[in-house]
Amino acid sequence: MSLTKEWSTVSKSLLDAAPTNEVAIGLKTGGNVDERASREHWQVIIDRKLIEWGRDLESLADEGVEPPTKETIQKAIHLAEAFRDEGFPPPDSVVADPNGGIVFERRERNVAEVCHLWDDGTVEYQRFQDTQLVDRRTF
Repeated sequence: MSLTKEWSTVSKSLLDAAPTNEVAIGLKTGGNVDERASREHWQVIIDRKLIEWGRDLESLADEGVEPPTKETIQKAIHLAEAFRDEGFPPPDSVVADPNGGIVFERRERNVAEVCHLWDDGTVEYQRFQDTQLVDRRTF
């Protein structure tokens, strides 16, 4: 089963979302997702953030912070493309973590979903209700 298919079972119940394919960072906003705008937003994340990070790794370097490797960035691009192609709404933020990973996060009301691509290539899904962790899976 593909990662996005597995995640579709994780997020389906989130906020009583419609029973369609959902993903960790793909909350349905009121059941109406503008597919074109969503796809364009994903493309902006891919082109203007992830690809740019890959071109200039030093822009992410800071004292005590390990920037993602080109391989990690490439995996994040593939993950973002898969989410985009599945029609999932884009995350609210995409950030490099201080240990060489990349974090996609989406929030809606009091629910937050996080897709963390670790520096070793592991992908972890977390869902929080308010500040309580209610679901966690590693792929």
